[in-house]
Amino acid sequence: MTRKTMLALIAQADATLEDNTTGAITAADVRNLIKDVIDSFAPGYGAAANPLVTLPALGITPQIVKYTQNLAQTPEYAMSLAAGTITRLAQGLPTTVNRVSFYADVAAPAGNEVVFSLFRNGVDIPGGTTVSGQGAGNVSQAAFSVGTTSPDGADYTYDIRATKISGGADNVELSNVRFILESVPTLGI
Repeated sequence: MTRKTMLALIAQADATLEDNTTGAITAADVRNLIKDVIDSFAPGYGAAANPLVTLPALGITPQIVKYTQNLAQTPEYAMSLAAGTITRLAQGLPTTVNRVSFYADVAAPAGNEVVFSLFRNGVDIPGGTTVSGQGAGNVSQAAFSVGTTSPDGADYTYDIRATKISGGADNVELSNVRFILESVPTLGI
């Protein structure tokens, strides 16, 4: 069975579950539709983590946050921990919808602002957050969650990039880092 859009499921129900005035509906028709519905609403995710990472001499040039642990992965996602990416595989869907979440504890010099931005296929897209450093031994929490839509049935690769927009270039330490993409059922329009 496969993940389908809501419109595809409705079309499948109309095509295979007619009024049954002739007894043409089979157990296989009903079973296949139920399995497709379950697959379409089943959780799908790619989740990466890094307990501790240092972004060396972070300044205005964006650095990709990288990961060391694969926390969870379903067939809709491909992950490259070393590259810091999670790719949403469209798998024949005409559109895909994802919920992208990022969390990290950030240790940076007091008053220095660090921006975490969401990139899709190398392009900065809406989604991200800015945190202000609290100095040695103190962390600020960076967190955001955003929905994204890919309307063309293509695979898309996501990553998180950090920049430091105030203060000089310094090492910035991230701990308890999580990067999660979750599939959201799509209407197919």
